[in-house]
Amino acid sequence: MDCYTANWYPLGEEAFYRKLELYSMEWGLREDLRDCVVAAAPYGGPIALLRNSRRDKAPSSRPLLEIYSASGLLLASVPWKSGRLVHLGWTAGEDLLCIQEDGTVLVYNLFCEFKRHFSMGNEVLQNHVLEAQVFHTPVPPVTRCPPGLQQPPACWAVLSQDRVTVVLLAVGPELFLLDNTSCSSVTPPGLSPSAGPFLHMAVSFNHRLLALFCDSGYIWMGLATLKEKLCEFNSTVRSPPKQMVWCTRPRSRQRAVVVAWERQLMVVGNSSECIRFVLDEDSHLVPELDGVRILSRTSHEFLHEIPEASQEIFRIASMAPGALLLEAQKEYEKESQKADEYLREIREQQLLPEAVGQCIEAAGYEHEPHTQKSLLRAASFGKCFLDKFPPESFVRMCQDLRVLNAIRDYQIGIPLTFTQYKQLTIEVLLDR
Repeated sequence: MDCYTANWYPLGEEAFYRKLELYSMEWGLREDLRDCVVAAAPYGGPIALLRNSRRDKAPSSRPLLEIYSASGLLLASVPWKSGRLVHLGWTAGEDLLCIQEDGTVLVYNLFCEFKRHFSMGNEVLQNHVLEAQVFHTPVPPVTRCPPGLQQPPACWAVLSQDRVTVVLLAVGPELFLLDNTSCSSVTPPGLSPSAGPFLHMAVSFNHRLLALFCDSGYIWMGLATLKEKLCEFNSTVRSPPKQMVWCTRPRSRQRAVVVAWERQLMVVGNSSECIRFVLDEDSHLVPELDGVRILSRTSHEFLHEIPEASQEIFRIASMAPGALLLEAQKEYEKESQKADEYLREIREQQLLPEAVGQCIEAAGYEHEPHTQKSLLRAASFGKCFLDKFPPESFVRMCQDLRVLNAIRDYQIGIPLTFTQYKQLTIEVLLDR
């Protein structure tokens, strides 16, 4: 616990990020992820993989469609006997959508059992699918194209604006909003004049934020309504990123985007500095409600902003009520008189209820059971000195952590965070 902040990385003056290892993957991949089509379901969901889909040209050898748990355990596999696969994606109900070049969509369940198929129409069949994305909102058919479009757009995304779903398309240095009736040119507010052509764009998990990456390395971050700019950053990296996803948590004032290249990961936000990680092997980013999962051949990690309760308790030289209560409990176990001093300081400021609440809340954000127990012991210790502290929050957190620790086990492989668990609800988790 003394080195608890060793893996904290500051971004600006108030926010810290950390990268936790969820699992050591043992799925035995011989290929790099770049040679596979990959799709991981959100909320710690399963991973679909089509191996050798791009480089294996032998007609007698069929690639395998495989589904793994988030810990790398094989759930099911089936030889791929259909047409050329363009994209894999998961529905909210964890059905796997396999989108082919001819516009046919094959639907499989979690165990690679075929359920049904449907077609996107004759026009798609004749023109073929170049690129596809899976969305959980209705998307209107786009019939208008930007004027002078002679080649595929550099990047595109689906936005929800004023309860209407539209497509944002980048053609060189220009952006266009398309729906089923119109095509209009748009300019994001506060965009740098030297921004240059757009190469990549990303929409946040909650569909409210948009990030744009330009060929100069300039990154614009703002609202998905394109009405407000939040911040900008110059990465100075001119090569197109492999992926760009948002890394935010609910109710946080910090806005950050994770940009991945071949061997580098960069976290940028409303700060002049950034966080850089070196990637030892090819990786795949999976955006989540409160962070980003990072998949590779050997590991599965979770990058996220450290919640305020954890920052308050564990930052160096913290005098927050929760930090003092944690120290008091540790000194009490040593039978040290310092426990009385820490408790006296908290009680004199009448902050003991807040201290107990902070420790309970922070326990939910911790991945290691040892740290969870330390925080809950501190909360239980503090409760002994309060006459009317309601026990419900403490009891409920203990129950929730038992569930989370059980499903995070390697054999089950559902690495839900406390925030994701509450958003998903226990009913949906039981169904999964």
